[in-house]
Amino acid sequence: MVLIPAGTFQMGSTIGDSDERPVHTVTLDAFYMDMHEVTNAHYQKFVQSTGYPQPPLSHNPRFNAPDVPVVRVNWRDAAAYATWANKRLPTEAEWEYAARGGLTGKRYPNDDIITYTDANFGSTGGADRWKWTAPIGSFPPNGYNLYDMAGNAWEWCFDEYNSEFYSISPQNNPRFGREIAPDTENFRILRGGGWGGSPEDLRVADRWYHLSSGSTIGFRCVKDIPQTEE
Repeated sequence: MVLIPAGTFQMGSTIGDSDERPVHTVTLDAFYMDMHEVTNAHYQKFVQSTGYPQPPLSHNPRFNAPDVPVVRVNWRDAAAYATWANKRLPTEAEWEYAARGGLTGKRYPNDDIITYTDANFGSTGGADRWKWTAPIGSFPPNGYNLYDMAGNAWEWCFDEYNSEFYSISPQNNPRFGREIAPDTENFRILRGGGWGGSPEDLRVADRWYHLSSGSTIGFRCVKDIPQTEE
């Protein structure tokens, strides 16, 4: 895992969808974040240890490779893995702060533009070599040494979706949602864009939301810093 330092940043965007506004100040405590998205190999250890149901296998063997992000997992699956690993899902604010990699005002994790040599997106199979999920670490990391914060797989966040949350968000360590949602759960936030997405999906401020799993949806985890380390 990578240490993400405490800090303050401007969350949101003035050029994106309306739910990315208003741009607002957020202050976060330090935390650890997985350097990579959770892979099939990681997830299989969880399944074998707990007996948790397997995600549906794909007819495309590329999705089942051990070194690519696990996909076809819903929010509950991701949260269950995180609990087993003594971690948790990142809040939406933690995810965006980490994705920005210490940069200010950039659209993407490393710059204001993004190309097929920077991330896996567009389902092209051309310059980025992979038409579907790519092995983790195939593209350059951001300033915090995090890989695939743009593209490869959308990533579940802890928060429930609220289009107006930015208007009422507290400044310090914001989060919105219940730890374990009931059967009639609300949409949960996804961030980062996936292998089939457009450049707009890959923006650090872009927000998507979903209820179920899909072949473009994966996750990574974070972990709180023990008080003795602070």
